[in-house]
Amino acid sequence: MNEKYKRIKYNGRLEDISLAVCEKFNLEEFLSNNLVAMGYEDFNFSLETTKGKYFVKVFWDYRTDKDCKRYVDVMLKAKEAQIKTPGLLESKQGYLCKLKVNDANLRLCVMDFIDGKTLYESNGPLNPKEIKFLARQAALINSIDIKPKPVYDSWAIVNFLEEYKKKGKFMSKPDTYLVKPLIEEFKSLDLEGLPHCFVHGDIISTNVMKDKKGQLWIIDFAVSNYYPRIQELAVLACNLLFDTKNESKSKDNLDIALKEYQKNIKLTEQELTALPTYIKLAHAMHILGGSNGKAKGLGTPKENEYWLDLGRSGLKQMLNLP
Repeated sequence: MNEKYKRIKYNGRLEDISLAVCEKFNLEEFLSNNLVAMGYEDFNFSLETTKGKYFVKVFWDYRTDKDCKRYVDVMLKAKEAQIKTPGLLESKQGYLCKLKVNDANLRLCVMDFIDGKTLYESNGPLNPKEIKFLARQAALINSIDIKPKPVYDSWAIVNFLEEYKKKGKFMSKPDTYLVKPLIEEFKSLDLEGLPHCFVHGDIISTNVMKDKKGQLWIIDFAVSNYYPRIQELAVLACNLLFDTKNESKSKDNLDIALKEYQKNIKLTEQELTALPTYIKLAHAMHILGGSNGKAKGLGTPKENEYWLDLGRSGLKQMLNLP
């Protein structure tokens, strides 16, 4: 069974799920579907019907019903706050739909389809206008007045120590040399003393889409949480704002984002001081996640190598290493 099908404990045709979705969401006749290969969590696919194109997220089996409802509630709040994110469709059961297909019990939601590519797929650098847009979106997200029930995210910076204990053994010796010294830096952070807020936590190349009109969309709030506020900017800095070959470009991009973000939310001196360490830890989480994915056959080989290379380049750049 395909690794992604194992996530939802489903042994059957994708078409059967698609047909059931069409019926529950009144999407008319099924035409085609396409499984999304990227991503370490959930089971995602695009669906085309005689009524239009849609994106379907089938929640990983380990998620509880409350987790699934939490995801839907967060998406609705984000849309209400005018975040540039796909809208949810309502089924006969509501926004969260439960289906039984070929003896598998599935929980899913259906969203508007964004006709375009993720920034990971397009692999193009952001221009200053796009950086400012994402910074404003980050500030809008961080201004949403909600504190959802915590969901554990194995890639989140706050979980660095726990994830290092679990995944450090999968790292190569050179990677361990890069990451291990950050343990003491992490311990020096006053996490509880940093301002907290609602954070998307995963505004990265695989979760930002550019449509055919050139507009950017933020997707997948699955790991959103109540975190130190600088988590949002650190994640942006270690991926979408990061130039693997040009340190000054990375700094310039971050400066543009910080200036735009602070037009809406002013960071404290404590946050500005902690941010560089937070960015280094974000790069380290990519190495841990990529090493774990490679060792356990999670994601795709290309995806694992992407995060490993990104994390290594980021730490070397910040530590002034060749």
